[in-house]
Amino acid sequence: MSPAKKKTAAKKKTPAKKKTAAKKKTPAKKKTAAKKKAPVEKAAPEAKPLPKEKSIVEEALERLPPLSKRIKKSSLLAIREKLLLRREDLAGTLGALESEHIGTHENRTTAGGDEADQANNAQTADISLRLAETGAKELQEIDAALAKIKDGSYGICEATGEPIGIPRLKYIPWIRLSVGAQEKVERNQLRYDETEGWVFP
Repeated sequence: MSPAKKKTAAKKKTPAKKKTAAKKKTPAKKKTAAKKKAPVEKAAPEAKPLPKEKSIVEEALERLPPLSKRIKKSSLLAIREKLLLRREDLAGTLGALESEHIGTHENRTTAGGDEADQANNAQTADISLRLAETGAKELQEIDAALAKIKDGSYGICEATGEPIGIPRLKYIPWIRLSVGAQEKVERNQLRYDETEGWVFP
């Protein structure tokens, strides 16, 4: 036999495999319940707005002939001219009253005067104020009449929707009511309400 075989070298020890740290078990994610979608509320169909109630004058305009057929052009031009002249007159008067009122007020505050003078000044101021209020109201009526000539609704009674007589329009061109409606106002059978217009109580 050949020389004794050297004992086979001890088996090489392979380095022991490091034990990997035991994997931590992560708790399984809880499945979240599927979120329920809130039911979508359907918008209620929009209510159609009620048709605007027509005024008496608007209804009258639908049934009556146009302004050019109701009043002759020459008459309408004469009425318009009268309105413009009256408006100019009133504007001048109101301006003078305002100046007078300012002057009276200054006199009252600066000059002592006796009681009779003070009473006279107070009375003058009161009259001026009332005239100014009346004039301002008439000025509004004139402006309204001019606007009606422009839009074609001039000469229609605001309370009844009937045409106002031409002689009446020529006499008081800013008039809003027919003779019949005016008589009802005077007998308290017709009145003007700021929100409703002309009403029969």
